[in-house]
Amino acid sequence: MCKPRLYYGWIVVAIGFLTMMLTMGIFFSSGVLFAAITAEHGWSRASASLPFSVALITYAGTAWLAGRLFDRYGPRWLFPMGALCLGVGLIVSARMHAPWQLCLSWGLLVAQGYNLAGFAPHLALAALWFSRRRGIATGMMLSGASVGALVIVPTAQYLVNAYGWRLAYTLLGTAAMVCLVPLNAIWQYHKPADLGLHPDGVATPPTKLHPPSSGSSAAPWTLWRAMGTRRFWWLFVLVCGLGWSSNIVSVHQIAYMISSGFPSLLAASIVGLLSLFRAASSTVCGGLSDRFGREVIFSLGTLLACIGLILLELLRQPAPVWLLYGYALTYGVGNGVFASAYAAATADLFLGPSLGTILGVLELGWGLGGFAGSWFGGYWYDRWGSYHGVFALTIGVSLLSCMAMWLAAPRHLRQDRHDRPPDF
Repeated sequence: MCKPRLYYGWIVVAIGFLTMMLTMGIFFSSGVLFAAITAEHGWSRASASLPFSVALITYAGTAWLAGRLFDRYGPRWLFPMGALCLGVGLIVSARMHAPWQLCLSWGLLVAQGYNLAGFAPHLALAALWFSRRRGIATGMMLSGASVGALVIVPTAQYLVNAYGWRLAYTLLGTAAMVCLVPLNAIWQYHKPADLGLHPDGVATPPTKLHPPSSGSSAAPWTLWRAMGTRRFWWLFVLVCGLGWSSNIVSVHQIAYMISSGFPSLLAASIVGLLSLFRAASSTVCGGLSDRFGREVIFSLGTLLACIGLILLELLRQPAPVWLLYGYALTYGVGNGVFASAYAAATADLFLGPSLGTILGVLELGWGLGGFAGSWFGGYWYDRWGSYHGVFALTIGVSLLSCMAMWLAAPRHLRQDRHDRPPDF
């Protein structure tokens, strides 16, 4: 039998990219829905934001279950279920008339679509198909989320403006099910062994998939065994910091730019430009982490992100517009490093049959940090009357995440990164 020209793992990555683009793009469009429902119903900001807070808590609290289901049933069952939850949740949300109803439809159903077909299962999937090219494969898959923010969010806004938010989200829900259910049910696969292949497409399996740490047994990693290590808890600290940083910025950056005297259209354009830089960085820096190590590239991303936060902190009215473009470049590139490097590091440390469950439990840290960060940004503004100072504090949180990456030390357990990578 002739060796195929293209390793099927790259098709898995492409399907994952499209799934993440639609799933995460729709989830990121919550700001469009938030503005539409407050304009139509006149709800308070607190009442209107409640369904989205419930969604974040639901996601964080059940991410471990999505990882567990991925480990047991694989993506061909899990991802179509996620697409169905997402689609049905959007269609039901389009018929709601009260905040508590949206808490059930968006806060539970849509959140589970994000959960079952979102970050943690896709991170585990990339790790199973790739070893030496794990970083670049993870980065390419995750870049779909950034492209989704760049493409789906403006599309959602166009549909809302043209047809109203109820029809717009009915159309988005239908599109999610029609596109993602057959795509994943037919062409997605759990492991290379399902097709008689080995990770990276090599002709023979590697002798070691994950070298155990010194003094440990060769038993496969389970959730409880991983939780008994310091490395797991350093990764938990890391992902809490990532959740804080990403959410305090994403929730408050546009309001901060507008309060600093910039037009709302320019602020939205800067966020779109940032998403573009983040998508490119996720792929490129994921590959660089395969070559130079997770810690080194994560540190580079932290440096760039901190420079971006400094530029954001320097905004004063009036402020030069180059600060915004400098922020979009540095923070976008820096932020794009984090997810791919962190996910690849987790796989380096805990690769095994429970990787999806382990990643899911770590996502609880992202949700807790994200909830705290988004709330703290609003509290800071209410307490001091401006956002000045809160992004400087976030620099400290970013540095804490970087320190946690070094203390988790995936470099000690990686395979020899100087091995020649396989051909496509």
